[in-house]
Amino acid sequence: MELMKDMTLGQAKAEAVRRWGASAAIDFHPPRVERMSRGRLARYSHIVGNGASGRRASVEGQGHTWREAFANARPR
Repeated sequence: MELMKDMTLGQAKAEAVRRWGASAAIDFHPPRVERMSRGRLARYSHIVGNGASGRRASVEGQGHTWREAFANARPR
């Protein structure tokens, strides 16, 4: 089975806009090199949702990749 490549930042933004329109938001927090084993409660590095411009998101997804974050996106 071939692994599917993750999205680029631009592709992730386009997918968020397709799903949620103008309120789409994506966020990326790269992991810190000195903390490679982050633990089970560490924040995910990829976050997607519909909470742009400081609005509270009613849909949010998180994951270690953009694809995981979109797959995880659910109403809050």
